[in-house]
Amino acid sequence: MKISNTKQPSGSSSQHQGFTLVEIMVSLAVLTILLLISAQVIGQVQSTWSASNARVSQFREARVAFDILTRNISQATLNTYIDYDQNYLSSAAGSGAASAPNNYVRRSELQFICGPAATLVPSGGGANFLPGHAVFFQAPLGITSTPAYSGLDRLLCARGYFVQFSSDRFWRPGFLPPGNERFRYRLMEYSPPTELNTVYAYALQNAGNLASPLSRNWFSERAGVVTNASRSTAGAVMLTRPVADNIVALIISPRRELKNPQEVEAVSGPTQIAPSYAYDSSARDNIGYAPSPQGTQHLLPPLVRIVLIAIDEKSAEMLSMGSGGGSTPPLGTTVNGALTQAHNLEAEVQEIVKQLNQRRLNYRVFTTTIQLRGSKWSI
Repeated sequence: MKISNTKQPSGSSSQHQGFTLVEIMVSLAVLTILLLISAQVIGQVQSTWSASNARVSQFREARVAFDILTRNISQATLNTYIDYDQNYLSSAAGSGAASAPNNYVRRSELQFICGPAATLVPSGGGANFLPGHAVFFQAPLGITSTPAYSGLDRLLCARGYFVQFSSDRFWRPGFLPPGNERFRYRLMEYSPPTELNTVYAYALQNAGNLASPLSRNWFSERAGVVTNASRSTAGAVMLTRPVADNIVALIISPRRELKNPQEVEAVSGPTQIAPSYAYDSSARDNIGYAPSPQGTQHLLPPLVRIVLIAIDEKSAEMLSMGSGGGSTPPLGTTVNGALTQAHNLEAEVQEIVKQLNQRRLNYRVFTTTIQLRGSKWSI
């Protein structure tokens, strides 16, 4: 056999060199590291997006409720007018002798009142079930249950807001099976239509008595939790309803306007008309401060600072499980214990936030200062 010794031309070898096992293993290791890094980055982006989306959706209801609350309070009115200090016709009918009036005074049959919810809503369950403050007032909101009045959009209506820990059984649709009640902190709205605005009936009891504030019965008798009994007596009209779930605190702070831009928060500062957050327009308070000897009687506060604190549903579930899922308010007196002095509002809100952080709750604080358009401090 003849064996050829002819050499192949350089660069035209019939055998191709491949990757070695070491090179393949190194490549796979690098690829694995890149995939792990990519997966981690994608996971972080997805987690951030999901958390942001959940935060926006969870607090959307609270934002809407906050807008409704601030808009309605800004429309509060007292319809204040000037009258004689004593009605000489009434005195003549009662005593047989007419008494001449001595001067003019402010009067109003309406009322703006705010303060601790546990005080203003006696049927609400007590301080543990009513965190924060309540506010009740009248405003031309035009709410009616009579079709013939539907075009009268300036009808005077009563309105009120407070936070309450309660069950959802009174607002569950009828087609849902009974049981499995869900207890939550809720922003409640007292919203009777014009036909059920009883403030004028109670105002007549105090007619002519400037020293006596109006009765609180026009709202406190009907502003508690709606029960089956009260639902049957009120007919188809539910006077108190939830506006938003998972609202854990409502803070109302009436204030006067700043005397100068340099004025600071202090006992004698803008909160001096309601140093402990309580304000009653029918009471003769702040004597010697306001524009007349009546003090702030029959005057709306010029400004109202409103703070609303909301948590998300996941945090609400955590609170519910922490309290055994029952009807015991999980926050107890956390909110009410922190609210004492209006001029320390910022520090007191931070104390509440601190307590929420310690419980690892996801929260959001809504705050604003609104001007009451019906306030007339020149009267």
